[in-house]
Amino acid sequence: MEVLKIRNVAIIGTGQIGFVVSWLCAANGGLGTYLYDIVPENMQRTMNRLKESFQERLDLENATIAFSRLHPCKDLKEALNNVDLAFENVPEVMEVKQKMHAEIGSLAPPHVLMGSNTSSMICSPLAEASGRPEKFFNMNFSVIDPQREALAELMGNPKTTEATMQAARNWAKSIGVVPVVTKEEIMGYAVNRIWRAIKKESLFLVDQGYSDPESIDRGFMLLFGTPYGPFGIMDAAGLDTIEHIEWRYYENSRDESDKPPKVLRDLVKAGHLGEKTGRGFYSYPNPNYKHPGWLTMDPPWEEDEKGN
Repeated sequence: MEVLKIRNVAIIGTGQIGFVVSWLCAANGGLGTYLYDIVPENMQRTMNRLKESFQERLDLENATIAFSRLHPCKDLKEALNNVDLAFENVPEVMEVKQKMHAEIGSLAPPHVLMGSNTSSMICSPLAEASGRPEKFFNMNFSVIDPQREALAELMGNPKTTEATMQAARNWAKSIGVVPVVTKEEIMGYAVNRIWRAIKKESLFLVDQGYSDPESIDRGFMLLFGTPYGPFGIMDAAGLDTIEHIEWRYYENSRDESDKPPKVLRDLVKAGHLGEKTGRGFYSYPNPNYKHPGWLTMDPPWEEDEKGN
């Protein structure tokens, strides 16, 4: 079995996950990283974020080297010309992703593998749209901070070859991410379905007035020793993305309990999408959960809880 070694990657779509995966590829993996976004301003914004993040987190020499590995591209064909993997990060809408993969499949050189960043979709419809299902996989990056060790769930379709799956596993490891394989395709992968159950119940409890985001996050962080709670994680992922995913589950099940709850829909409608817009369940760039004393409700947080 010949396994393709991934040396250069095209990142198609440069939102939050596009930023994270670009960071990992260029800084951790030492890979040539070709960025493309249908909205040039988005790509430039991400390039600026990457430069700033490299400078903050790496020493000067490594920051300069990592940035030199980034190649913003003016069109999709340019982004695909010299790569071994095209990894898509466009919005969580089936028709949008299928259209993008059909275009990538028609433009990419024959050896290029294709991957989709999706947290809710099964692999087959996207793989068939690509025209090369044997070279196709889904991967869901559960990464908030590029420098935190994290996992990426990996899932193929019935036609994905073992060589493709091994190449995907090797790529994940090379950029500092632990690959966790879902053996048979299922909506939402395996671990992510567990996260979805936590997310769904957390939203339900707040939406129905049983609790509030900060109380749930405090309890979760204290119980599991995590630096974020469910609502902090949702803010980092983007509340519009969370809403899209919940609608996907509802469209699949037609179960009313799978609809995104009003508390989430209202925030999205108001444009409060989380970290990327400066406001979601928390306010940014300095959310309460990052302040000393918040977790254990030491003053002034204790007074705040009493309404002062």
